[in-house]
Amino acid sequence: MLSEFNNDTLADMIKANPELENIIQTIAVANKKTTSMFVHELRNPLALLKGTIQYIEMKHSEVKEYKYWDQIEDLINDMERIMQDASALNIMNLPNKEDINLITLMENIISNFMPQAITQNIELKMIVAPDSNAHFTNYHCDAGKLKQVFTNMIKNAFEATKSGDFIHIELSHLPRTADSPSKLSITLSNSGQPIPEEALERIFQPFVTFKKGGTGVGLALARKVIDLHYGSILVTSNEELTTFTILLPV
Repeated sequence: MLSEFNNDTLADMIKANPELENIIQTIAVANKKTTSMFVHELRNPLALLKGTIQYIEMKHSEVKEYKYWDQIEDLINDMERIMQDASALNIMNLPNKEDINLITLMENIISNFMPQAITQNIELKMIVAPDSNAHFTNYHCDAGKLKQVFTNMIKNAFEATKSGDFIHIELSHLPRTADSPSKLSITLSNSGQPIPEEALERIFQPFVTFKKGGTGVGLALARKVIDLHYGSILVTSNEELTTFTILLPV
């Protein structure tokens, strides 16, 4: 993953030399092809292994009584899921950017979640900081991928909250400083169950999850999408508030 510093540097370099982004995308395409070939080559022997096990069960049903037999199928299913997740991460390598209204995009997402918020008695609202509208209404980005990120993160917030809690989203513009370029700030905060301290450092790593039934891919995808926009994503969490902060270059 690119660090926030490197992403800031890349954003400035691309602004000065737009052709640089084409070079980065060419490298990303090559990487995507390599990963796709690797996953494809793994699928073939795994399918044969799965078929062989099913054939053994059909011919020798007594193997189902063996103590560790079920674990073999579980391990194969785990491998299939990991390859599916790897493919999902690989798809995120190439953004399809256009000028969009990020405020409208977020309003539409919130509208979709509003029935759930009302039913569960959770306060869901968005705040746009004064004088920030103009920076969000014509932003060059991959709308589909960012929509997936925001949708997943709000979904996660609902899973962490209960009746009486809140989910707040704030959009603001951070002017350029001596140490940092101009950025858009999107924060998603909730007053629900905090993230365990031991999870905070690894929460964006692929296949790492601290949630029952989780795959460890959702936040890794979010990090990848934000990296593709040369931004950064951070998280803080305590007993009172959990906040994800997404910073995107202007």
